[in-house]
Amino acid sequence: MVLLGKRIKDLRNSYRLTQTELAVKVGVTKSTIAAYENDSRAPSYDVLLNLARVLHVTTDTLLSSEAETVIRAEDLTDEQIHILDTIVGSFKAANLLRSSAESERAVADVMDEYRAFALKNKKKGSFKKETEEAEKPIEKNI
Repeated sequence: MVLLGKRIKDLRNSYRLTQTELAVKVGVTKSTIAAYENDSRAPSYDVLLNLARVLHVTTDTLLSSEAETVIRAEDLTDEQIHILDTIVGSFKAANLLRSSAESERAVADVMDEYRAFALKNKKKGSFKKETEEAEKPIEKNI
């Protein structure tokens, strides 16, 4: 689990800000930022909102235990933002398809192993009708 302090520090570093620079932008002191980053102090609600605004993330991103990537789009046109959104959606769909294909392969591999096991045991006479079903080939749509 990523703590709030580490998330603040990582985001600050990703924007190449010093603690002093972040403190000025947020409206607190450098020592306050240091205290947030080492988790010895938690920001107030107002400071949390300022941190999120300055670091271009949501408060959920700061407080959540899951990492979320935010793309800064303040200098982009609506059309450019739409294009980026389409590209991200395409990548997500491709990853979902890849994951699905890998799952199908894994299921097919397990069925192949079961079929081999069933055939081996059929020769020993321990399976009858079940092995006839196991002997049927599985179509791999990959």
